[in-house]
Amino acid sequence: MKRIALLIIPLLPLLLASCHKEQHFITDDAYRAQVHTDFEARKVLAAGRAEQLFDGMDTLDMATREALEFLYAYMPYSDLADYDQAFYLQQVRAAFAARERFAWGDKVPEDIFRHFVLVYRVNNENLDSARMLMQRELAPRVEGLSMYDAALEVNHWCHEHVAYRASDSRTSSPLATMRTSLGRCGEESTFAVTALRSVGIPARQCYTPRWAHCDDNHAWVEVWIADSGANGLGRWYFMGACEPDAELDMGWFAVPSTRCMMVHSNAFGRYRGSEEVNFAGSLYSKINMLGNYAPTRKVTVTLRDAQGAPVRQGHVKFKLYNYSEFYPLADVATDAQGRATLTTGLGDLLIWADDGTHYQYAKLDVRESDTLTLYLTREKGNEYAETFDIVPPEAGKAKVTPSDEKAARNAQRIAYEDSVRAAYVATFPDRQQALELVGSAAITTHTYTADQIWELIHKSEGNYIEIAEFMRNNFIARAHEHYYDYLKSFSDKDLRDISCETLEEHITGWEDYSGWSGVDSRRNISYEVYRKGIMPARVSNELVRPYRAMLNEELTKAGVNDVNSLKTWILKNIAVDDTGNYYNCPISPCGVFELRHSDAHSRDIFFVAACRSLEIPAYLDNATNVLYVWDGKRWMSVTFEEHEAVQPSAMLTLTYRPTAQLQKPTYWVHFSLAKYENGDFVTFDFEDDERMNSFPAKLPLEPGYYCLTTGNRYPDGEVLVHREFFNVTDGERVTKAIVLRPLTERRSDRQGSIDPNLPIVEDMATLADYAGETGMLFVFLGDYREPSKHLVKELQSLRKEYAAWGGMIYLAAPAAAQAPSWKLPNTDCFIVPDGQRDPFEKRIVEALKLDFANDYPLVALVDKRGTILFHSQGYSIGLAEQILKATP
Repeated sequence: MKRIALLIIPLLPLLLASCHKEQHFITDDAYRAQVHTDFEARKVLAAGRAEQLFDGMDTLDMATREALEFLYAYMPYSDLADYDQAFYLQQVRAAFAARERFAWGDKVPEDIFRHFVLVYRVNNENLDSARMLMQRELAPRVEGLSMYDAALEVNHWCHEHVAYRASDSRTSSPLATMRTSLGRCGEESTFAVTALRSVGIPARQCYTPRWAHCDDNHAWVEVWIADSGANGLGRWYFMGACEPDAELDMGWFAVPSTRCMMVHSNAFGRYRGSEEVNFAGSLYSKINMLGNYAPTRKVTVTLRDAQGAPVRQGHVKFKLYNYSEFYPLADVATDAQGRATLTTGLGDLLIWADDGTHYQYAKLDVRESDTLTLYLTREKGNEYAETFDIVPPEAGKAKVTPSDEKAARNAQRIAYEDSVRAAYVATFPDRQQALELVGSAAITTHTYTADQIWELIHKSEGNYIEIAEFMRNNFIARAHEHYYDYLKSFSDKDLRDISCETLEEHITGWEDYSGWSGVDSRRNISYEVYRKGIMPARVSNELVRPYRAMLNEELTKAGVNDVNSLKTWILKNIAVDDTGNYYNCPISPCGVFELRHSDAHSRDIFFVAACRSLEIPAYLDNATNVLYVWDGKRWMSVTFEEHEAVQPSAMLTLTYRPTAQLQKPTYWVHFSLAKYENGDFVTFDFEDDERMNSFPAKLPLEPGYYCLTTGNRYPDGEVLVHREFFNVTDGERVTKAIVLRPLTERRSDRQGSIDPNLPIVEDMATLADYAGETGMLFVFLGDYREPSKHLVKELQSLRKEYAAWGGMIYLAAPAAAQAPSWKLPNTDCFIVPDGQRDPFEKRIVEALKLDFANDYPLVALVDKRGTILFHSQGYSIGLAEQILKATP
């Protein structure tokens, strides 16, 4: 026994040392070495911010240091430029705390945790400390639940705080979305993924970049749930973000997603998951999850040159019609045999291929064929017109149907959560409170009118304290300062998340003592030039941050004092590539200055911000992506390309002949314009642009090769496409007509009828009375989720057209929707109690023999004989216009 004891005693120090040995965060030696190598390269790239990012990392414990190295090695330029180590340490420690605290933490595999829990970014949102707040809020609600039930509970919490509303393309931070209580689908899914990760549940944002059966796109959430055993196995489920259902693998998009041609997600870092990868880079991968939702087929495209030889490293773009353009779902480089492959849905695609000089394209019906060979023989300049049809995939069925009991219980929770959120929104100030917040001095000094104060405070919603403080502080501080115009230069979303401090940093001062129409005595520019080129803090789609003082000081020290010296400084000091900032979240102007690395778009934002900081009027035309500066007499374009800037010297006039179905076409909805650049056409963004407000529309253009695309869509999703390719030369005046191919009448396979003598309201007018000679429209909104909200927005935008039609609208909606406030023409609103159905909804479903699984909105156009002339169910952008086309 003594001998055995003597043998054990020398081993004790080793055993004790092993108990205190630091644990690796990345246990795979080869992968850890790769991460460290990538991190070291990133340190060199971000040397301009070394102190803010890397100081003191050697003092961290091993796991924290490795996790931080992983984040630094692969984060986009925006995150290296605009945040510091303290922020990322918070994120790492919160992720580790969640893994330790919650019962499912040890069931999540290391790689799943690394890519889908640890990572602080979801997509292109502005970053904040939401993870920490959410973890505090959610921990008591999910502890003790299974991982599956915890995911459902997190989504209920999200719905208490955020509901759907369409907005502009800039993605708010989670806390900014929470402050205003509303967000578009990209913001809702960013919010929900952040909440799920905060409690250690792996989550990722999924996108169908474009729908096949209608315009627009959608984002939702997938969560990884461990199997019941401790085997490290599990699978991904989907859910509607901030739209809780009774079970996972449910959502209003469950049926529309069966018609998708692509569903994908970004995976941060070097990803080695089991999913098919559309793109694998050194910083991130784009993974293809379409097989989770829709029938698929792998397509192979082969490129050959004019002599028939394979084209290696050519570009193959798999394009889908949406919003009057052909949008690339994936851009795949060809291999040594000239082949590129993609798994996609069973519908029509336009395959576009180029080698930078020559190109070719063809329509591919994936239902009929999975191979295509293209010979790159086209060159820019050929003028011609073409027509063809695009047919989307057929719809499938939803995966999961909950029990009646679970559905009813879920509906009750949703109603309660709506009331919680409504109670929060009710705390926003009304008109009288807004005037009191800002104070009477702002009105008596004629800085703002009472209507202007209410307009701005009302738009600021949950950010009203910041906007009110700015308005209180800035009403007479500088003579002739046009504060209202200044605040109006910000977007509605800016007003909902900008700080008073940032607003005050960007006040520049208008020094015209002779009146509104005079000239600034210091800058020698008109007020219109000032308002367009110096006053705005915003340049494009970036988060507005302070930059004027810093850039003015630093660039002045560097000897920059005019456009030429600024352009020279940028070309010398800012390295530009379009791969490092892969989430496309714009880098702040100060971030570009410090990091000295940028994508082209952030460089252009920096250029305009720097000009304005140096009192040089400048702007970025966000429709055409052309930079302009004021030369004292006119706006001149600027480029960072090797060639000199080409001034828009040609004029394109777009004409349109009104029809009974469409009086005026809308950009994106009905047509788009694109210019040929580097092997493909790049579409301009004239959405809400005043140049497209009326026809004929006149557009100054640079000389080049252009494509005008129009599309007219049937209710089933098929599109009639017309495209015209044409040249515009220097100084030329060109006129082109917007041609929409007419839809032919199609009799529905499911046309039915209901009794025209049924009373709309008991003892009052019948359906036949309501319909009259115009027909009438039934609209059933169900539980008023995103698809129904889209339809309401469309109906509101077409008020004049519906008033001109003159038919009655029977609108059934839940009380929470507040339908009477929408003020739709000729509309009677009927409140449907929670959990119940409108009686006419039941009759229409029965008459059409629909397989109806709550895929709202449900609409039916009915004539005075009770014949159903048109119907639609589920998500369909452009539905309000389709209804008008079907009216008698």
